Amino acid sequence: MGSEVEALGALATAGLAASTLDARAARADAHVAHGTCANCGTLLTGAFCHACGQAGHVHRSVAHIFEEFAHGIWHFDSKAWRTLPLLIFRPGKLTREYVHGKRARYIAPLALFLFTVFLMFFVFGFVGGPDLDGALNGPKGAAAVDAARGAVRDARREVADTQSELTDAKVHPDEAASVPKLQRELVVKQTALALAENALKRAEAMKPAAGAVVGKARTWQESVAEDARAGKFKINSDIPGVDKNLHKALLDPDFALYKIEQKAYKLSFLLVPLSLPTLWLMFFWKRGVRTFDHVVFTLYSLSFMSLLFILIAVLGKFDPLAGTRTSGGDTNFSSGIVGVLLLVPPVHIFAQLKGAYALTTGGALWRAAVLSIASVLTLTLFAVMIVLVGLAD
Repeated sequence: MGSEVEALGALATAGLAASTLDARAARADAHVAHGTCANCGTLLTGAFCHACGQAGHVHRSVAHIFEEFAHGIWHFDSKAWRTLPLLIFRPGKLTREYVHGKRARYIAPLALFLFTVFLMFFVFGFVGGPDLDGALNGPKGAAAVDAARGAVRDARREVADTQSELTDAKVHPDEAASVPKLQRELVVKQTALALAENALKRAEAMKPAAGAVVGKARTWQESVAEDARAGKFKINSDIPGVDKNLHKALLDPDFALYKIEQKAYKLSFLLVPLSLPTLWLMFFWKRGVRTFDHVVFTLYSLSFMSLLFILIAVLGKFDPLAGTRTSGGDTNFSSGIVGVLLLVPPVHIFAQLKGAYALTTGGALWRAAVLSIASVLTLTLFAVMIVLVGLAD
């Protein structure tokens, strides 16, 4: 329950922050006041003080506190109904109109980005992550065992190759400088092998025998923690702080994932500067295009991707086809989710590029291809950064 409460708090914070940034929404609800400003004493001529900006009419009721709370979470005025349809179906028009000054009718890109990112983690906090334990049950059990065995074989081969390289480096003096690096690589690959072997045990344990009654199995987090307590993971990177944090993460995988998730939404703004270089390189010779345009493009694009991930998480958790599958069929709703992940983002990026920058179809196509590849690399880099920061904390 604690994660759900914290997720709700994060959503409230996001709503209040978004409402503050999108200050025009608050101005639309302001009441004309008379007299002097309660903050600076300036004579009021409207709803807000022209000297300090404070609202002329101040409240002192408890009810108004809850009103502000509700306003911060839900109240984007009628802007939401103008912004969201364009964000989903005509992102290029939304971006272009905002860049060129038609802004009063739309939610500001930074406000929308803040709200959708926090909303995404709010939803994740309630629906949870993918069902890694349940994925091995049912008709896919045998396939999962085969895949786990293949992963173990690959991990053993990588460990053997690295051990061979390390042995050769120790024998040849001219390769002595590479010994520390190879030792660290060996530790990482040995850890990966131990995890792969643990996953194989889990797959074999969860594969039901014919006619057998399967009891409740351990979760993967419990298995990893138990193996870590038993000393089955050998971590020796020659960096004491790293070794300690990795061992703590293995002892409590749930808490490690929690810390990583916290860092992810707190540092999600880093996706904006990480995305800007690619956009700049694709337009630096195009006259009339400024960095501001790229920032607006990125914020609206990331807002859409957040909404898409919310939809995927909800549909993945509450599978509407779960009761209609046949025992011999491989078609299920997860394949639809994969299709959404693979097809929707590039199409949306293409449509947004074409409309936002007034490009030809060919110009938008090659830029969409480059930006899609760059987005995958950016998300990978961001994920690695978040994991490292989360485990180092």
